[in-house]
Amino acid sequence: MTRRATTALTVALLFLPGLASAERINQPMRDEDVVARVNGTAIYRKQVKDVVQGILLMQDKEPDPGSVAQLANEALDSLIALELLYQESQTRGIKVSDADVDAEINRSKKQFPDAQSFQAAMKARSMTENDLRRDTRKTMAVSRFLEGGIWKNVTVPPEQIKSFYDSNKDSFQHPEQIRVSHILVRVPEAAGAAERAAAKQRASALLDQLKAGADFAALARKESQDASSAAQGGDLGFLAKGEMDSAFEKYAFALKPGQLSDLVTTPYGFDIIKVTERRGAGYTPLPEVEEQIRALLEKSERQKRQADLVAELRKRAKVEVLDQ
Repeated sequence: MTRRATTALTVALLFLPGLASAERINQPMRDEDVVARVNGTAIYRKQVKDVVQGILLMQDKEPDPGSVAQLANEALDSLIALELLYQESQTRGIKVSDADVDAEINRSKKQFPDAQSFQAAMKARSMTENDLRRDTRKTMAVSRFLEGGIWKNVTVPPEQIKSFYDSNKDSFQHPEQIRVSHILVRVPEAAGAAERAAAKQRASALLDQLKAGADFAALARKESQDASSAAQGGDLGFLAKGEMDSAFEKYAFALKPGQLSDLVTTPYGFDIIKVTERRGAGYTPLPEVEEQIRALLEKSERQKRQADLVAELRKRAKVEVLDQ
């Protein structure tokens, strides 16, 4: 197994409370269930299985036995790495308050549509609230240790970004693109005729304002119901065919720069579309992907530092792998 694979999985586990704890034991465990020990702390077969199952749930296809076995090995390595990092965080005095644990758990709960879904997920993982609190405290301690020291001051100089761009230029090829802005008036999927008519009337009024000279970006910020693009004045950035809803795409690609569409009906509601720029197939300019490249290279450097630290901690620790 490569260091890259192990590191990537370890990073993922740090942000999956409830999957990666070397302390969580919901039922009596026997010595024969121990697959590894890290300075005396046991890691159990069920924990490895929990991690593997969590990863498989995020995959679309049925895995073959060989890939499951590889995942199990990676999961065990990651659990060992997590335990080493946690023990080091405690040696360095990293503390996590009860209030911080509560806040993190509340953030996790908000990712579920309702309390019942959250409890169902807890039950599926055979977790109690105490298990979740313990796991959350542990992963937060490791995360703080890494962010406050090992990952601190990771910077990527401009020449490294330029070098990456030049070496991977084919990755930044694009087909013909248009830069699109829109104003959306949403129509709920279960909307009745009256609600739909009211939404259309509102969208028509907005289109009339634009035709009368209203500023598109200002109106989008105020009225569009696509929150993510509204904050950008309705700007969706450069898009190619196949990246938009088919009805939206049909009208958008028919527009000239500066031209407004009529009302466009999409699965989301009523759209008003404006194309601000067109460009032919070619390479995305470096300034447009600079931040993306920087984030990628910074992540790579953080993973390298983390892997180097885990390797060093493992040399100094007593790590016993009893069952691969």
